[in-house]
Amino acid sequence: MLSYLAAALPARTSPPARLLALQCALRSTGPGEVNIPTGLLRGMRLGRDTAALSELQGARWLYSSAPPGPGGFTAQLLDVAVRMQAPTARDRSRAADWVLRTCQRRELRELDALSRLLALTLTVHVAAGCPGAPASVEQEVLARMCGLPPQGLAPVLNVLVSAQFLRSWAHGPASEDLHWELAMHSEPAFNGSGLTA
Repeated sequence: MLSYLAAALPARTSPPARLLALQCALRSTGPGEVNIPTGLLRGMRLGRDTAALSELQGARWLYSSAPPGPGGFTAQLLDVAVRMQAPTARDRSRAADWVLRTCQRRELRELDALSRLLALTLTVHVAAGCPGAPASVEQEVLARMCGLPPQGLAPVLNVLVSAQFLRSWAHGPASEDLHWELAMHSEPAFNGSGLTA
């Protein structure tokens, strides 16, 4: 789903809008309807700010007839391709919950949306059952999923090390590769399968 959103959303899409788009895509029904409750917005630390929703509407990715109210908001996904993504509805529901729990981790709770989005993306790329093992991916792929230029990754990676979410990170033997190790002490309940596709 992260790769799909990297291609479907404009490159300049902000991290809060990307986090909201991810939840909308994962929580949408077959016909593309989505209901985002206020509690979810609070849990994702997106608040009541309508900027992320407005940004997604401006990109013509979704449509909502009203701004978020006390109960949240409902919307219609305008991008038909989101409904054709690989994860089943049940898997998407589990993934949406996993995304929320990952973004609420103690180490990430007070960080900005970009740091939480990068942390989520890094976690998704860790092999299932191996949260303490080093992982790697091409910098360009990682940056695209977060809406960043590749040179914008290093400062955010350093924030994640300072927050003790990452144990370490480094450039690989090939300069375009990035290696990192999560500082997680236990395996997440869901490994993020299907989120990168």
